[in-house]
Amino acid sequence: MRNSIYFSAILGLISLSIGFVGLFIELSDAKLWLLVGIGILVLVTLPLYFTEQARYKKKKASILKKYQGKHPAKNLKKSKNKQTPDYPSFRKQKSGLTWGGVNIHGSSAKRGSKIGFLKH
Repeated sequence: MRNSIYFSAILGLISLSIGFVGLFIELSDAKLWLLVGIGILVLVTLPLYFTEQARYKKKKASILKKYQGKHPAKNLKKSKNKQTPDYPSFRKQKSGLTWGGVNIHGSSAKRGSKIGFLKH
């Protein structure tokens, strides 16, 4: 279906362009080419496009209707304990790294130590 839409649109645009160029170079059948191009675009391409859109909307509606109400998030229990594998915590997690050192060049990332440069 899409191929026929593309083919008819290209054919109609080619006919229109030949018609417009023919008007400037005084081609004898320029008006005929314009009418053929407009006819192909209006009588063939547009109806094919609208039927394709209608088929797409119908297919999309049937897919949405098929999966309506079956989302796993709706099946979760309302409980106070939210730390389950089905409902993970979305809070910001700490990385566990702290930066020690006095200046930029002496700082290094360490785990589990708050003030590492005072320990000797």
